Amino acid sequence: MVHYPNALVEIAEKSIVKNSEGTKIAEYDFDNPLESFRADVQPNALTQYQIDLYGINDRTAETKKVFYTGAIHMKSGNRARVTFDDGGVGTYTICPPNKWRVHCEALLIPVENEGA
Repeated sequence: MVHYPNALVEIAEKSIVKNSEGTKIAEYDFDNPLESFRADVQPNALTQYQIDLYGINDRTAETKKVFYTGAIHMKSGNRARVTFDDGGVGTYTICPPNKWRVHCEALLIPVENEGA
């Protein structure tokens, strides 16, 4: 029951690679996403519990809630690149999704200091 699909969501899985100094780092390959789909992505007001749980230090953080159906790679820890119909793009960490009978939803926490 996705009401208004207003964005393209692309999912990437974490892989551990070594950088030029030999340090292991997490990398997300959005050039070859695991899947992509249209979804309804809306602003989300955080509760104090969510702020504490996810280590967010700003209640006005650009968190989003995504409503979708059928996406199998929307998993906690994966990343989502969201391209909004108005041209905006953001990269987010996926929090554990809630799966309902007719749709699913997940909280998206913005990734700081990384390009989309």
